[in-house]
Amino acid sequence: QLRYNTGVHVLAAQWDKKKMRVSTYPEKNVLNGKLSNLATIAREYEDTLPLTEIPTQEGFKNFFWVKLKLIDEGKTFFAVVDNVLENLSTRENRNHEVITEKTMKKYKLVAEALHKFEDEKRKVHKGFYLDFKTFDTKLLKEFDWFLTEGKDKADSKRGMRPRAHNTVVRYMEILFCFFCAAERKGIEICKDFQEYDNSKIRPQNVTITDEEFSQIYEYRASNERLENVRQLFIIACTTGLRYSDIETLRSDHINYVEGVIQRIQHKTNQTVNIALNPLSAKMLQENHYILPTPICNQDFNRYLKELFHEIGLARNVQISRIVGKKREIVDYKLYEVASSKMGRRYLCSSLAGKVPDRTIMAMSGHHSVSAFHSYLCN
Repeated sequence: QLRYNTGVHVLAAQWDKKKMRVSTYPEKNVLNGKLSNLATIAREYEDTLPLTEIPTQEGFKNFFWVKLKLIDEGKTFFAVVDNVLENLSTRENRNHEVITEKTMKKYKLVAEALHKFEDEKRKVHKGFYLDFKTFDTKLLKEFDWFLTEGKDKADSKRGMRPRAHNTVVRYMEILFCFFCAAERKGIEICKDFQEYDNSKIRPQNVTITDEEFSQIYEYRASNERLENVRQLFIIACTTGLRYSDIETLRSDHINYVEGVIQRIQHKTNQTVNIALNPLSAKMLQENHYILPTPICNQDFNRYLKELFHEIGLARNVQISRIVGKKREIVDYKLYEVASSKMGRRYLCSSLAGKVPDRTIMAMSGHHSVSAFHSYLCN
């Protein structure tokens, strides 16, 4: 029987022999938390010990000393993750701007997903724990798929839902930030993450053609709901604004005399000046300069699919989707994949090659040429 002095001292009457925990004590939660951590380390020793090696008292104590030293120095996996989260508010992004609340939320989401991933693995491998040293390509692929299937959201109100490809790519990049933080602390890490690439199968950017835009512009929908969506989509196609900026667009953002839309973008917090397209200006004039009614993005995407189907926009397009446990290129009808992003992509793609990239980027709010080019449709 192997022993380790926990450093916890209470009276016999304050100890629960069945649960092996403190039962009554002013700071019992703190003491029981310490005991639970020590119990986890003991299980790790049992699980990591080779079958051919005989456990010894000295080896048992040394294992505890090493683990507790790592905890004290903040060098365990989640100690590094927590340290990154705590210091996010003092960091800057690649553009030397303060990290936004939205980005911080993504970091926290990945941290929570890592905790749930570890719990999921423990159901199969007792004593499993995440470690930067053993986080190899196999484990990276497993976590990638864990995010893709949305398993970390299984206990949420809406349940487990698959994530979009680009979202998973971004979340894996955040995981790699944790690896870099660990390396800066002098922690031994597995370098497989440097070669890991989960973006080989990229979803094809899909938008409408000039002919399809003309069909949408000339069309008059069968009801007010779809007509409202048609007008919102035309604004997206002629301004390149993100939908978050369109649904908050107000009349005072538009200078009809100078023919300019000026507003602060919701995502980047940057001011953009966009020329008011003659087609959207004519549409607004016909509406007595009353903007279409804003609706949430989810409803917009649903109604836009309905509008496209009503117009007859049904050409075949190929999209990357999850099929079984693989990402494959799947054929869809255009109306099945219609979304708010199509309008923004349409403007950027239709101007590319005719107008300097930087001019379009000033309208779209893209910071880098590479990000802008990845947004275009062939």
